[in-house]
Amino acid sequence: MKKLITVTVLLFLIIPNLSAQNDTEKDGLIKQILMVEQHQREQVQTVTFDAEYIEGEDKDGEFVEKIRFDKKISVKYLEDTALFHEEFLAFYKEGELQEEKKLKDEAKDRKEKKEKRKAKDISYSMLEPFHDTALYTIDYLGIANDSIEGYICHHFKVEAKEEDPDLINGNFYFDSESFQLVRVDFQPAKLVKKMMFKMKEFNMSILFAPTDENFWFPKQFDIAGKGKAMFFIGVKFAGTEYYRNPQVNVEIPDELFAPEDKD
Repeated sequence: MKKLITVTVLLFLIIPNLSAQNDTEKDGLIKQILMVEQHQREQVQTVTFDAEYIEGEDKDGEFVEKIRFDKKISVKYLEDTALFHEEFLAFYKEGELQEEKKLKDEAKDRKEKKEKRKAKDISYSMLEPFHDTALYTIDYLGIANDSIEGYICHHFKVEAKEEDPDLINGNFYFDSESFQLVRVDFQPAKLVKKMMFKMKEFNMSILFAPTDENFWFPKQFDIAGKGKAMFFIGVKFAGTEYYRNPQVNVEIPDELFAPEDKD
């Protein structure tokens, strides 16, 4: 009996120490990750991308393209935020290039919907949960079992403490050598449900890759969802945006980011 009591006491002493060790390791990794992010923000004032967005539906397990846009995306980083601008260059519907008027109408409609939904874009820092830990629970799950895009990665699981559509839940994978974010798979902490459309699933994933100068930027953004429109029609949708040819610290006039006139 005395031996059993001694072993039990030892277990109570060891378990908290293991937990404390894990928290110390997690905090150290997060500190390094945020330092790396800050270092890049100090070096990068602007970046532009050639972008291509493809949207379609999942029909019988096969992706069917419906629309495609060619775009030019510009981002300007300020001290505590970033400015974003996208220019729609070409619009394809079911593979056919559309006329200029349809391009302008579609671009205007999408920009207005984005503003109403307060949708985030690639100027938003995906590391926001690591900055605002009061809103999130962050668990460090160790080295990921599989390589991510060819990188050995630290795996973090992030969960919002409240069901809020402005917050996210997700899995973050950071390169174990550079501490750069390689991939994040995430969902809104709360799905938006409106009278005419109820979202049942909405999954997103962003892949990041280094430039020749070793700056890391998004290279692919995938979305996929399921919803119910008009209370009876099931909808599956998917889209992918590709970011190519990043140009760092090019001159971008401030006027480009001015609010656009609404006709």
